Amino acid sequence: MTCQKWTTDEQEAWLEQRKPVFIKAKQRKTAARDFFPTVTKEFNEKWSMSPVMQQEIDEAGSIELAT
Repeated sequence: MTCQKWTTDEQEAWLEQRKPVFIKAKQRKTAARDFFPTVTKEFNEKWSMSPVMQQEIDEAGSIELAT
């Protein structure tokens, strides 16, 4: 069984374009510091998330898990 895809085709293509930079950062062991914060910020700016509803927070157990 495969994992359920969490991205749209457009988001997946956008992330794929950043794979070479990720690989370099991972090799330098700087992905957590240099790659992920930037890509996460850019991703969230491009595809902002809708606010989490209280029911989603209750079902997930916390706001962090719901988002």
